[in-house]
Amino acid sequence: MVALALLALAGLAVANPVQVPLTPPPAAAAANPRPLVIWHGLGDTAHSEGMDAFADRVKELHPGIFVHSVIVPEGGSPGDERNAGWWGKAEELAQQGCDQIADIEELQDGFDAIGFSQGGLFLRYCAQYSDGPAMRNLITFGSPHFGIAALIPCPDPPTLSCRLAARAARSGIYTSWAQSHLVQAAYYRDPARLDEFLLANTFMRNMNGEGLLDDEDAGNGLGHLENMVAIAFTEDKTVFPGLSAHWATVDPEDTTVVVELGDQQLYTEDWIGLRALNETGHLILDWCPGEHMQIGGDGGCGDQMVEKWVGWKK
Repeated sequence: MVALALLALAGLAVANPVQVPLTPPPAAAAANPRPLVIWHGLGDTAHSEGMDAFADRVKELHPGIFVHSVIVPEGGSPGDERNAGWWGKAEELAQQGCDQIADIEELQDGFDAIGFSQGGLFLRYCAQYSDGPAMRNLITFGSPHFGIAALIPCPDPPTLSCRLAARAARSGIYTSWAQSHLVQAAYYRDPARLDEFLLANTFMRNMNGEGLLDDEDAGNGLGHLENMVAIAFTEDKTVFPGLSAHWATVDPEDTTVVVELGDQQLYTEDWIGLRALNETGHLILDWCPGEHMQIGGDGGCGDQMVEKWVGWKK
């Protein structure tokens, strides 16, 4: 959720369900690579040192690629961007980014997308609800796709905006005020308070097609993507549960027991297209070693994912 770390890491593990793509990605960089959209995580900004370094690295790995880093609010200061990550209605914040993407000429023929933590949820929103250009491959690093059951810790030292948002959230996470004014509340899904979540929440609930909803609430789902690549971190202590990055949750009676995606109605009844993607080899649940957002330096986990899933020929 914080600025991208550049800690060198090595090794990968594979989660279940996962299959080898039926159409493997190209072995070498494409001569005319598809453009890429990136969306930063909570507490970061579109053009922080870490995000700019990541964009530059993508361009080194895929010469000629167009990279756009989403700025919300558009034209805002870095302080405005950080505050927007804490305060506001999640759907409205996400829609601002979707609208921004839709207006960029270089993206009109389709694009790939990488979302970091919270930014991956906003890109998912675009994939499911936007009428803009087609998203092809969606790659998310540590994004809590099935919500969080504990608030994200504030950075050290904590910012005033984070302290105030955390205090407001603790006072009533499922109140209508919190759900419409605190971004973290929009994906706070406590399995022990599931009835409250389903009544109060709209952002995370609808994106996952949970509860007694209209068929259109999940938008277009994710089955239209070429590939959905969801990456979790092996030592994630920032997001709880860390395996929410793979749509897993915890047992409400015993939070040490993980309920994996394949054991949930979300998957078995294919509410948003994940089972269909998996059965055709296009749902990839992968891992990066280390803590939240430690994607590695040159040759690290981030590089490996960018080389494999980004830069395909238009």
